[in-house]
Amino acid sequence: MRFIKKNKEKETQASDINAKEYIKLTKNIRIFFYIVGAILLIISAVFLFIKARPHMETKDEIINSYNISTDASYKVHLLENSVFEGEFLEEGRLYSSAITDFIRVDFKSELTLTGSLNISGNYSIDAVLQGYQSSNTDEKIVIYEKTYPIKEGAIDNSFINYATITESLDIDRSTYRDYAKDIEAVLGGETEKDFYILFSGKYDVGGEEKEFSYKIDIPVSKDKFYEINKDSIVVDSGDFTEQTTIKVQPKFGSYVVFIALLLVSTGFIAFVRFFTVNMEGKELALKKLSQMMRKYGSRMICIKGIPDLSEKPVINIKSMAEMVELSDEIREAIFYVESENELPKDGKAYILSKDFVYIYDSGIQNEM
Repeated sequence: MRFIKKNKEKETQASDINAKEYIKLTKNIRIFFYIVGAILLIISAVFLFIKARPHMETKDEIINSYNISTDASYKVHLLENSVFEGEFLEEGRLYSSAITDFIRVDFKSELTLTGSLNISGNYSIDAVLQGYQSSNTDEKIVIYEKTYPIKEGAIDNSFINYATITESLDIDRSTYRDYAKDIEAVLGGETEKDFYILFSGKYDVGGEEKEFSYKIDIPVSKDKFYEINKDSIVVDSGDFTEQTTIKVQPKFGSYVVFIALLLVSTGFIAFVRFFTVNMEGKELALKKLSQMMRKYGSRMICIKGIPDLSEKPVINIKSMAEMVELSDEIREAIFYVESENELPKDGKAYILSKDFVYIYDSGIQNEM
């Protein structure tokens, strides 16, 4: 009675498997799928743990900001004349050499901070006289350059958020024209000339140096009319930063891909577990025989039937690979008889040599 009951249980399980229409795979393939799924699962879990957990991050934090602006204004002093009223002409005009003498220049540099820091600095004002010759390509070839210091100054060290430098001076064009004449007398020839006033220096802001410079071009030639050119306002701004360590909560978008990979790998393992079964019995045997034919079928010849083998000694070969090696060695073909499913009948292959019959028996009975 127990034997009958067990048989009924096996039949019920078999019918359940058929009802669910499981995908049948070889044991090795199922193991391979499990390994792939497990690897994906572990990788996604590890990266999800790394990417999703809060972490410490070092970043630059702005603690102060600075702005340095440097500019200048000028006006040209008039000699007594019957054309213009007043003592000076404003900037941006064309000036007559006959009725003007010196130029009054007002320099200003200003530093502002968002918060107080130790501020100091120094600056200088120089007159620069340069003689040159123009080449065929309009490039200036400098012959001489002389610098005449006019003024120097410094900013006392203070803990403040604002500092300014203002300087006013008069520039006499004739003085520097005479300097150029003396130099050219030594050189033995007249050159083209550039002359400019350079206001430059640096602020020391909290231990960091911030340089500035500004230039005004003033002609010193004997032309009847001249004009003065100056730089546009020069602005330098930036931030003072320090590194801080903060705790960062990762955004969902930075690790969502690993959540998806985790779900996919979990689903893949579940699919292999619950929707596939190991291929067994005749199906497995036939699959193995099909694999053998895919590998060695090109080395085999299909015949309608095997002749009487009783007259020759039979030698059984252990594997199909050895059968192929033997065929190459004795230069004899490998034969098989095709069954209805186009596979070797009885799972056998033959070599019919002059003295022996060699048989490889896969042990698979596949007649259908």
